[in-house]
Amino acid sequence: MERIKHIDLSGLDSLKSRSAVRSFFQNSGNVETIIVDFAKVEFLSRTAAHEVLLVQNSLASKGVDISFLNVGGQVNDMLELVKKSLGKEKQAGFRFVKWLNFEDEKKYEDYLLQI
Repeated sequence: MERIKHIDLSGLDSLKSRSAVRSFFQNSGNVETIIVDFAKVEFLSRTAAHEVLLVQNSLASKGVDISFLNVGGQVNDMLELVKKSLGKEKQAGFRFVKWLNFEDEKKYEDYLLQI
């Protein structure tokens, strides 16, 4: 079993999609430690940051330690922003919104006058 996996992202200047993040973490289930090197990554999209943190949490729950190296300012800011928002979607008080359709302008106006 491989003990340490090194994911080198130095060939990229940006990371923008969930699928790209998933491809880097493929076959990471049988390692003890993963080191992700963001050396030349200047841009990390919110979507990619979310996926990085989801993968990190998933692997951490299986006992895999993940470390990030050479994290630049924008990448760090995006990871922190997304980290703060994780779990908030479960706390939000979403409610169902019914879409209303009106056959014509007159019925729409009548409806508004009833409110």
